[in-house]
Amino acid sequence: MSECRRIIDSLAAFTDDLLQPEERRAIEQHLAACPPCRRLADEERSGRHVLRHGASRLMAEPLPPGLQGRCESLVGARHDSRAGAIDLRPWWRVQFVPVLLAAVVMIFTASAFFSLATRRSDALLAAQLTADHSKCFKLFGPAGAASADARNIEHMLSEQYGWNVHVPASSAEDDIQLVGARRCLYGDGLVPHVMYRVHGQDVSLFVLPGTERKPDDLVTLGHRSQIWSRDGTTFVLVTPADAGGMTGASRYVMREAR
Repeated sequence: MSECRRIIDSLAAFTDDLLQPEERRAIEQHLAACPPCRRLADEERSGRHVLRHGASRLMAEPLPPGLQGRCESLVGARHDSRAGAIDLRPWWRVQFVPVLLAAVVMIFTASAFFSLATRRSDALLAAQLTADHSKCFKLFGPAGAASADARNIEHMLSEQYGWNVHVPASSAEDDIQLVGARRCLYGDGLVPHVMYRVHGQDVSLFVLPGTERKPDDLVTLGHRSQIWSRDGTTFVLVTPADAGGMTGASRYVMREAR
């Protein structure tokens, strides 16, 4: 698992062809022998392709609230550091801090692209959340078979993050087991990610407060994403596309989620 985590941390640089040849060869060898990491690498490439394909159009769109100010602050900090007593700082800071600041600005800008694009495209929204679904279950999915208590999860989401979410509990009738919850990055911030197992398959419910979307049902990256909205909140249920017996569980979650 430690090797997989190292590979996952390097996938962005691997996809952008920024690694040394020996590092790239090592990752390629790992991907050839590890299907889960290979799927994540394919998802990373898909996201990069969408970003590059839509970059010219998205550059013409206004940045989301607050993002432009954060980028300007980073650029200002960069100029201030250049105007300071450079000879008093360690050489590595002089060489690398401007590069790191530029990288951070690029990351914020990429986040803006994805934020704008996901607001317009259900397919991109589904792809982003499916990638989060796969990564969260791979890295943080509970190993045991114990069910989580829905009220405890609701309390945690409220106390730690201020989210008022009604979490559908486990249902023996539909063979759906609530196993946990996390927070995941989406658009300009974080959203609740509620994790289930249905007939032994990993299933995710993402809750996007303050957004409204038309209902949609599509398959992306081997997963089915059902999208619906209720009372100013959008919900996305991610299930394996080829898994049978999901109908009852999907109806249950769509009915109970608030």
